[in-house]
Amino acid sequence: MIKMLRLFGLLCALSGMAVHAGQVANLYQADVAAEGDWQRDALKQVLTRVSGKSDIAAAPELEGEFKQASAYIKQFEAIRHADGNRMRVLLDAVKVNQLLQQNNIAVWGALRPDILVWLVQQKEGNRSFVRRSEQPLNAALQQSFGEAGLPLLLPLYDMDDLLNLSETDVWAGFWQQINQVSVRYRPDIVVLAAVDITEQDGQPMLRLNWQRQENGRTYRDEIIEKDESSLMQSFAASLSSQLAQQYASVMSAQSDSDYVLEVQHLTDLPALVQVQKLLQQMVGVSEVTIVRYDSDSAQYKLSTSISADGLMNALRFNPRLRVVAEENTAEYQSVNAGQQPVFSRFEYVKL
Repeated sequence: MIKMLRLFGLLCALSGMAVHAGQVANLYQADVAAEGDWQRDALKQVLTRVSGKSDIAAAPELEGEFKQASAYIKQFEAIRHADGNRMRVLLDAVKVNQLLQQNNIAVWGALRPDILVWLVQQKEGNRSFVRRSEQPLNAALQQSFGEAGLPLLLPLYDMDDLLNLSETDVWAGFWQQINQVSVRYRPDIVVLAAVDITEQDGQPMLRLNWQRQENGRTYRDEIIEKDESSLMQSFAASLSSQLAQQYASVMSAQSDSDYVLEVQHLTDLPALVQVQKLLQQMVGVSEVTIVRYDSDSAQYKLSTSISADGLMNALRFNPRLRVVAEENTAEYQSVNAGQQPVFSRFEYVKL
């Protein structure tokens, strides 16, 4: 009962939020160099992306699994690249999730927040937006976010942006101005990243200071690396670790729990079936059944190995479902012969 009350409060807080998240494609697919132990590298890449933990390969409880990484591979193919041969490897999602579950490591599903990054570089006292996709910092940013499974939004830096936002605004963290300009991109998260040159042991190094705000709190981090690729990989790892702590869910090794949610505005059979499929694709959900259909709404019972809070964190980033705010919403309703918790009502959104 306490768990459902806490979740109900969370739903009320989220009901006014507009969420337009991205779905990470190929969450369990790795792209690694063909040289060396590519099977181990593929397992490490996928585990890092799904858990949000950049140091997961160092976990002693997983040491034995990396020695038998081939057991997690479903498909692979060799890919020729100008910079060397690579392997495209598809891992078994069920086995990967079970491995994390057995070791009490949270799993972060494919529906993740869209992240808008304002990137500024300072050279010899001059600050400028990193605007062109071919710039090393920009190219490294896109590659690193892709490998980490972080949906990236890049500003257009067009007249609308440049007339209302300056490099100094981003460098200094003037959030009121930044948030106003960012509205047009409809991001879930806005990140400011400022890059300059520093020295470490007498050697020039790249330094990145980044920050984001959420619920009145500002998160900051500083990263120093030798080159653009290493800098952005560390940036993506740092951000991914933060977000995974918030949105990833530990899957219980015990029996599944049942939750019921109601979805409105289902005007035809294809929509009814599509919602069922969307729910079945969520991490930790083992079964979805329709327990009631009336007019244009349906109730779905979900059997899941994650908590109600974890389930809500996943649902909030589904672009097809929007939480309905209702006063005096009953926390429990009778479903068929038994009492099942109806922990939220959603609206189906046609895209």
